[in-house]
Amino acid sequence: MITHYGLFWSERDVFWGGPKKRGVMLGRPPLQIGRRGRPTRDQIAKPQDYSSYVGVYCLFQGYEPVYVGEAGLGTKRTIFQRLKEHRNGPLANRWDRFSWFGRKPDDLKNSQSPVKEALEQLEAIVISTVNPGLNRQNGAFASAVQVTQEPHPDAKGDLETKLERWWREKCEK
Repeated sequence: MITHYGLFWSERDVFWGGPKKRGVMLGRPPLQIGRRGRPTRDQIAKPQDYSSYVGVYCLFQGYEPVYVGEAGLGTKRTIFQRLKEHRNGPLANRWDRFSWFGRKPDDLKNSQSPVKEALEQLEAIVISTVNPGLNRQNGAFASAVQVTQEPHPDAKGDLETKLERWWREKCEK
């Protein structure tokens, strides 16, 4: 599902594009050291462009998560394009780092793709777990039912549970 990822990349270290210049999101996978124990000149000199990748990303202010999003699942936009939009939209100047988890878009052309469904679920899990303050909507779990906890009658319970039990007893009388 995820083939590549980048953690806590700086927004300022990305070339977002300019007049007649396409933006790029450069990264370098770990170097595969050969028998001689040194990377080749080509390996050192050529970082890779990940601007065409789709998947899930998280925006941070410092290292505090502020927004989680997806790219390429419901639209044709890439992670790079979504990040670029966030630089100018309502989230402008509210984030300075990002992490991304993605893959090339080849496997997502089919709307019934298991990879597409898995990425949608991943976005929902991250939003639900991290609860970033700037997301307007919760993640969507396809055909999943949310279950709320019901305290066991013999469980010790926290303060909220104890107050709820007390209130129920009081109302029943």
